[in-house]
Amino acid sequence: MTEAIRVLVVDDERISGHSTGQQLGAAGYVAATVENAYAALERLEAERWDIVITDLRMPGMDGLAFMREAKKLHPEMDVIVMTAYGTVENAVAAMQQGAADYLTKPFRFPELDVRLRRLAERRASRQELVRLRALLGDEAIDGILGHSPGIRRVCELVRLFADNPAPVLIRGETGTGKELIARAIHDLGPRTSRPFVAVACGAIPNDLAEAHFFGHERGAFTGALARRRGFFEEASGGTLFLDDVDDLALDVQTKLLRVLQEGIVRRVGAESDVQVDVHVVATTKIDLQRLVEENRFREDLFYRLRGLEIDLPPLRERGDDVLLLAQHFLQVIASRRSAAPKALSTDVASRLRDYAWPGNVRELRRVMESADALSSEGEIRPEHLPSYLCASEEKARLFALHLDTQVEVNLPELVKQFESEVIQWAMRRAQGQKNSAAQLLGLPRTTLQSKLGPVSNG
Repeated sequence: MTEAIRVLVVDDERISGHSTGQQLGAAGYVAATVENAYAALERLEAERWDIVITDLRMPGMDGLAFMREAKKLHPEMDVIVMTAYGTVENAVAAMQQGAADYLTKPFRFPELDVRLRRLAERRASRQELVRLRALLGDEAIDGILGHSPGIRRVCELVRLFADNPAPVLIRGETGTGKELIARAIHDLGPRTSRPFVAVACGAIPNDLAEAHFFGHERGAFTGALARRRGFFEEASGGTLFLDDVDDLALDVQTKLLRVLQEGIVRRVGAESDVQVDVHVVATTKIDLQRLVEENRFREDLFYRLRGLEIDLPPLRERGDDVLLLAQHFLQVIASRRSAAPKALSTDVASRLRDYAWPGNVRELRRVMESADALSSEGEIRPEHLPSYLCASEEKARLFALHLDTQVEVNLPELVKQFESEVIQWAMRRAQGQKNSAAQLLGLPRTTLQSKLGPVSNG
């Protein structure tokens, strides 16, 4: 502990309280002992204390009444209640009214020490979250959490582009939160009261894409039993969000370009055009310039979409944002059951920082949901995390150990072996798809192909 934790013991049993205070002092805590709630409240008014340990049964003012008064003075202070009666009802009542933990008397000091250190870690996590939130300042946009340079730049661009009617192109890896950014552009702009229509481009069958985007008349094709408005008409006056525009077929891209240029659509089977007014926000998980060079994306549509561009940084490049996001997800999860959010232990915070997060923010959210479900207490610890989160750390440790124990080291060969393992991991993660594996590794596809050589995708 960099700074000694200050613990106030409230116990009407003088010998018991004195003994606990002595043991706390010997263990490195700053401790004081008082014999009743009234004396404790005087100390709390005059001094700062991090944790209070109080007996439940005391003359004059009992432990629960004292805890309520103490929390009024210092809402952030943690309280551990002690009961010699060991009844579940007492413990439950205390926890429901705000106690952080409880102990049944008599107890052994190592048990108390573990509880105190755990609370100290939770307290440090809360303070870290407050610090990170403070760093956001006035630059934050509702729903977009982060203080890293990359995410601050994103917030600046969102504000700049919200009032501009030109199309916006958002680039970013899968799971980085592209739809969140698109909704922020909509909400901050003049169209906020109008529709926001989200379209997953990759989920639309090519043979039905025209009818989905532009609508159709009754009887235009088999199954067209009634007139239907398309996405552009539904979004008219508002925002049309084209998620993964890189998934659109070339013939659909051609028709999409006409709408962007002229602002008109013609329903399938119709004889006249319909005027539409939409703000198009598109996203791509792939470099559209490369798709243009490979004749997989229309060059004219690419230049129509680009201009107002936002690059979303992957989570691995956002530093301490991962902790802010993790605590945010725990807060959201806790709010669903009207409970206090669980805290991150120091070890967990370190592992979250060190992990590469190939699935980005979406993966972090799933990890926090899983960890919250596995943790039966108020803290997320390493054993609640997926095992793969620790795999890279263990590999690095074994690699370093191997170096330390070798008399003569063939370093290039070791690096080659380590690189090969990472590439095979990426190929397995991407289910053999080289494009996806290259994105995970941050490599051009041609570089990955050269490293794979004649080896097959398996």
